[in-house]
Amino acid sequence: MYIMKQYKSNHTIATPRNTFHNAMSHPAILSTRLTVAPVTHGLMNGLKALGLAGVLGLAATPARAQDGAAIFKQNCTACHKLGARMVGPDLTGVTERQSGEWLRKYIRGSQAMIKSGDKDAVAIYEEYNKTLMPDFPFADAEMDALLEFLAGTAKPAAAAATEAPAEEEKPIVFTAADVERGRFMFQHRLSGGGASCITCHNVDAPGVVPGGLLAKDLTNVYGRMGQAGVAGILGAPPFPAMAAAYGGGMALTDDEVHALTAFLQSANNGTTPATPRGQKAMLGWGLGGMAAILLLVAILWHNRLRRSVRHDIDARQLRTI
Repeated sequence: MYIMKQYKSNHTIATPRNTFHNAMSHPAILSTRLTVAPVTHGLMNGLKALGLAGVLGLAATPARAQDGAAIFKQNCTACHKLGARMVGPDLTGVTERQSGEWLRKYIRGSQAMIKSGDKDAVAIYEEYNKTLMPDFPFADAEMDALLEFLAGTAKPAAAAATEAPAEEEKPIVFTAADVERGRFMFQHRLSGGGASCITCHNVDAPGVVPGGLLAKDLTNVYGRMGQAGVAGILGAPPFPAMAAAYGGGMALTDDEVHALTAFLQSANNGTTPATPRGQKAMLGWGLGGMAAILLLVAILWHNRLRRSVRHDIDARQLRTI
């Protein structure tokens, strides 16, 4: 590449770089550059703004309904179904039957509304076997997405009137082998590593040891919730403790859900006393164990060493003095 060369006479020889510099410094070209630069800069800024707006629009538009569907699937499908009753009511068109304000309050604190005597909340509680719904402290954005999704499930009145009633699902017939597998699974750690059901729950059924009292007795849960309700809760637990115990890789398999549901149906069909025998047995064993421990302590205390080992030796020495 050429470089500028200067001689003693201070004359400058034109080189390619110098020629280009001089040309770009020409008044006509310089005015053109000054005019085009702001236009080009503004155009680029405009394109950037349009691109950013497009990205934001794409991010905000479809996500709302998709997020609502995901929230519904993750938190609601254990007890609710669109188009049919389960543990709880059918939520198709629920946004037309209740106001958004009431739904928000009920979803976040249904138990408090029942205790306060809210007419609609108490009616739902009584109609669905007094089954309490967990409180879901959704953020405002999550609640908006969920209600928007539920609003999209509402059917026009004309279509609903002409639509043929949906056929009821036929109940699953369980075999004796299903019941026995479920009885075993109920009392042992599950395949995903989750704790056995008997850790927290009791079931009054033959061949089952007394279970824990940390959660509800499940002897008659099948009668309260039915096959779909029991299977739904086992497959997607809505309760925080169960969700933590059987979440992620510890989730129950379809076979485990099937077998446990069969066992709980069998337990429900048996005769159940007013007070489950499991609770009485656990109380009896606890009191018996405590009595045995106290008796052992009493025996050890009675046979304790009352004097020092050298007492007799020291006494004989004192008598010889």
